[in-house]
Amino acid sequence: MSLPIVALCALWANAALAGAVPVTDPAVQSSVNKALAPRRVALLIGVQDYADPKLAGLRYPIKDATDLGAVLQSPTLGGFDRVFTVFGEAATSRAALLRAFDVATAGLGRDDTFVLYLSGHGTLTLDAVEGSRLWFLPSDARLDQPEATGLAVQELEDRVNALTARRRVLILDTCHNGRGRSSLGMATAQLVQGLRGEVPAPRDVRDVSESEARLYAAQYFQPAMEDATLGNGVYTHFLIEALVSGKADLDGDGLVDVAEAHEYARDHTISWTQGVQVPRAEYKIVGREDIYLSGPATLRGRAERALVSATDSLLHEARLFVNGTSRGVLPGLYAVEPGVQRIEVQTGDGRPVLSERVRVKAGTTLAIEDLMQQRASSWEVLGGVDATGLSGFVPLSPSLQLAWVRPGGATSSMWRPDLHVGVSGATGTISGRELLTGQAWVGGTWAWNPGRFFIGPSLDLRVPFRSAAAGPALPDGWREASLTGSAGLSLGAAIPTRTLSFNLRADGWAGSTPWSASADGATAPVAVPTWGVGLRLGLGG
Repeated sequence: MSLPIVALCALWANAALAGAVPVTDPAVQSSVNKALAPRRVALLIGVQDYADPKLAGLRYPIKDATDLGAVLQSPTLGGFDRVFTVFGEAATSRAALLRAFDVATAGLGRDDTFVLYLSGHGTLTLDAVEGSRLWFLPSDARLDQPEATGLAVQELEDRVNALTARRRVLILDTCHNGRGRSSLGMATAQLVQGLRGEVPAPRDVRDVSESEARLYAAQYFQPAMEDATLGNGVYTHFLIEALVSGKADLDGDGLVDVAEAHEYARDHTISWTQGVQVPRAEYKIVGREDIYLSGPATLRGRAERALVSATDSLLHEARLFVNGTSRGVLPGLYAVEPGVQRIEVQTGDGRPVLSERVRVKAGTTLAIEDLMQQRASSWEVLGGVDATGLSGFVPLSPSLQLAWVRPGGATSSMWRPDLHVGVSGATGTISGRELLTGQAWVGGTWAWNPGRFFIGPSLDLRVPFRSAAAGPALPDGWREASLTGSAGLSLGAAIPTRTLSFNLRADGWAGSTPWSASADGATAPVAVPTWGVGLRLGLGG
């Protein structure tokens, strides 16, 4: 789709506001979950109309951007969730392009994919110290002032590299040698003419990062050509053909990844231009973590790997094992197959610090630090109210419970055991008697904890008690306590913040309590069925 900068800003603002609305409706929640899933976003820029008359003459940058955008947006081809196509003199000024970049990348998450494509004029400058510097020229650029009015290719590389999105692609269909999609200022042209041999290579090129790709339509000293027969820039034409025709799918998996697309476009560009234009690429794919540009979403989901990452300095030189196989030394980023995997981390001297089975989803990143945090021991202080179904008890009573969650911190993050102690009590009148009733308990819970919510069985040892003050019928008063066990079910949620967590917990239990009863003037223990429920709210840390 073609969007002006104002529309891009509006989309960004709406997305920001949407994140602040509390969600209760299941349909809305489903939409929110979809919005939070890994996204594929592309920004395509075609600069064809220039204010500087020295930069006239390009015919296809707008068509390049719109044609490639249509392919990426197609549900059956690129399947990108958002495709921003920017063209026109006003929308492609230097300031406007930087705004478009910020808007298109706003809110990108760690598991997203981002593609930046630019088609237009390029140039270079020469410096005795820095060597050559490469520039992309916005619509308001001045050919003789690229340092002040252009966009340095290094800046574009840095901006893409700094994004949170784990898969990043930069595509430049431009050149910097003064021919094709390039122009040189007078001073630079004179310097180039005086050189013996080729223009020196740039010295400020940043090394490509993990899961990042940079595709260039030509070597920095070669032209990037347009062709009327093809109706596009030559490299862009064959890049689109690679994504549409399926001929670039070298491994036959039904998908075209960034390497396959570039190799196809490169070979066909060289053939079409008879070697005058030779595209180049730089990419570093982590393990089998490919960046797919075209193919059905179902196939992408099955083919995409998950990533296991660690950056914490405390894990320095620790070793990562997946299903017992060493994958490398941390900190680092490693691709793993989706599904249930056993993740283990050992210190440099072989001491295990993490061992658990986790389910990893295709296209997501699993941070070791998050697993370490999830499995760490913590505490809870919960207060609430209990309802007890025990004859001779006040029905409702306030309660307090303390819990030690994951004692020892040695369990999987999928499980949430705890040890807890608690007490509840209340005063009331039953059968005309003023009574104090309550109970104390100690026990444990083993809960399934796939995320913020947990549910699982609990076992407790309980001491119910009741007492009555002295009166005419009971000169010495009356006190009684019992010891019993109970089994139950606990469920709840823990919502973490930066320092504490807000916890909600509901417990239900049932058992049998030996209680004294009178018959024919004699008192004997009688097993009385016992049940109760508790609802508690508190803090954890």
